Order: sequence, then C-alpha cells, then structure tokens
Amino acid sequence: MVGSAVMIIILSFLNGLEGLVKGMNDAFDPDIKITPKYGKTFTPDSLISVLQRVEDIEVISKVLEDNAVVRYGDAQEIARIKGVDNAFSTVTNIDTFVVYGSFQLEGQGKQYAVFGSAISSSLNISLRGSETTATLFVPKKGVEYNQLNPEASLNMEYIIPSGVMVLNEDGDKDIILAPLKLTQDLLGSDGKITGVEIRTKPGKDDDVHHILTKQLGESYNVQNRSEQNEAAYRVFKTEKWATFAILTLVILIAAFNTIGALTMLVLEKKKDIYILKSMGAENGLVRRIFMSEGMLITWLGLIAGLAIGIGFVLIQDKVGVIRLDGSFVDYFPVGLKLADVLSVSLVITVMGAIASVYPSLKAGQQA
Repeated sequence: MVGSAVMIIILSFLNGLEGLVKGMNDAFDPDIKITPKYGKTFTPDSLISVLQRVEDIEVISKVLEDNAVVRYGDAQEIARIKGVDNAFSTVTNIDTFVVYGSFQLEGQGKQYAVFGSAISSSLNISLRGSETTATLFVPKKGVEYNQLNPEASLNMEYIIPSGVMVLNEDGDKDIILAPLKLTQDLLGSDGKITGVEIRTKPGKDDDVHHILTKQLGESYNVQNRSEQNEAAYRVFKTEKWATFAILTLVILIAAFNTIGALTMLVLEKKKDIYILKSMGAENGLVRRIFMSEGMLITWLGLIAGLAIGIGFVLIQDKVGVIRLDGSFVDYFPVGLKLADVLSVSLVITVMGAIASVYPSLKAGQQA
C-alpha cells in the first residue's frame, strides 16, 4: 500500500515538473523549426516557396541568430542576438513572457529590442521614462582589426530596450530579440537567415513534420518541439525511469513482508493443511490456496495504495497542498498519467506473485 502510493505520488510530481518545463519551452518554441544542414545562413526564397504549398502551415517566420557584443551605459556583455520578423509573435506566444515593458521591435522610425531577464540584469536595463540606446557590435567580415580606429573594424547598430522577458534559466540567459533587418545589417548577412520557424494548424504539427522531413531532409534539419529541446526531454525521461527503478527496488524490499506473512501463515495452518490432505487434497491445491492468499494481500495493498496516491495527486492538483513559495507558480505541479498507474500496478502484481511463490511451495510440501 505504502509503496504503490509513494510511486504514484512521486511519478506524478515528476510529470508535473516535466509538463511545466515543456509548457514554458513550447510557448516560446515554434511547432516546427527548419535550419540548414550545411552552413550557417541561407537565402530563404526557395524554401519559403516550398512551405507555402503545404496547406497545414498557418504562419512562417524568418529568423537570424548569432553572437554579438552589447553595450548599455557602462556595462558590456556578449549576447545572442535573434533577429525576427513581424510574424514571430504569431508563431510563438512571446507576449506572455514579457514581464516588464512590452514586446515592441519597431515604431515611429525607431528600432527596439526585448532583452532576456538575465542579460537585462547584467546590463542594468531601465525602461522608466528613458530611451537610452544600447549599442550592438560585431567584427566586420573580412576586415582586419584596426588598432588605431577599432570602430572601423566593427559593424554597429543602436537599439532602444522596449521590454524584458522571462523564459527559463537557459532560454533567456543571454538572448536579445531584435528586428530582422537590423540584425541582418549588423551581421552583414543581407537577405540571409539562419532558420525558419513555423506555426501549424492545431494538431497538424506531426503531419507537417513528416511531410517536410521527406521533402527537405537532404538539405535542412526539420525539428518538432521535442527535437528542439531533445536534451531537456531526455533528462526528464532518464530521471523518471531512474526514479521508477529505485522505487521498484523499494517495492521489492517491501515484498519480503509478504513472504514473511505467508510463511508465518503456513506455520500456523499446519494442522489445517494436514486435514485438507487427509481429505484428499493434492499438493497443487494447497499451493494454489496460499498463492491466492498472497495475491489477495498484494491486490488489497495495491488498490488501497492507488486510492491514496491518486487521491493525494487530485487534491494537490485542485487545491494545492504543497506550495512553492518564491516561485512563479504557487503550487507544486502534478500530472497523473494512466501509463504510470498501469506500470505501478504491473510491477506490484509481479512482485507480489514472486513473493507468494516460496511460501506456497513450502505449504505444498507439508506432510
């Protein structure tokens, strides 16, 4: 009972954490992301014409990413500049992550940018009644560094911070969202991009992923949401299986209680076994009796444990018993999955059957 309840609760908490992180990534990541297999940048015209013929694609956004140095006031940091077009906010839910200021990249002839929370803090970005510009610069391609006039060796652009966004520890660590044209000018990549991000019709992402992989697989990497965050998803899966394995070992130890209980029962029922055998009962019947007793103990404990575990998870989901103070969510997230309930039931049933075998064999051997 305790083992099954603990397994359901812990696995549900892991599901909740996984769902929380996936939800954060999914809100910022597109349904499909396409990047070149060879080289860093490419001209998107031919690719866009292919994508426009796929009817389940709703929105296409062009992006250009690279590293640059950003200076704001007296502070300076290395940042990951992501130039995006006007369709980007439609492909992703970036608006929901802007916690300070607004998501604005252009307006009144001025260029704006949205900063990740970590780099915003490092640069001491302020949005209060000020239009202080931040300077972006990268080395010019094919130009040697000029010690006498360093700025002659750099491409420079000026932007006004318009907002601060919070994604996750890695997602907003050093990212700055800027207009695509400004980023192309900064990087000297006129008309070129590093990728295309796509929003599909609801429920059609797998179909589109399959179609585009078939059509573009030789020249482009076509990634769905799970492939875009493959490392994070793999960590969650590995962590869950490792936890499941450890809890299974705990259940195995707990199964010795069943062995002990049945063994004591065999000793207590020696006289009853003799009576049954004197009435013509065979060894197989005696074994089945004690095997059934072991499985009855197992299933009663399993049902009670599942009831306790599922009940606690439902209460946590609806009411929130365990809080997360100081976090952006009020309560610890949980996620109950049928696959976990079935897995726990199978493991405990198998353990209970194994634990019942030895006492049953001993009972059948009673003279």
